[in-house]
Amino acid sequence: MREFLAADLIDHLHLVVVPIVLGRGERLWDGLEGIEDRFHVESVSSPSGVVHTTFTREA
Repeated sequence: MREFLAADLIDHLHLVVVPIVLGRGERLWDGLEGIEDRFHVESVSSPSGVVHTTFTREA
């Protein structure tokens, strides 16, 4: 996912983040600074702690 975002190959992305860490975890956003300038980002939390984040390319 990170490589496709960095290469500007994604128009729409629905990412679901579950609050579980396996091992040391994975840092999703390292090296993707400025992504909010290219995408409209909307995040919705559920009571269980799951976060649904939608990225839609800006026109």
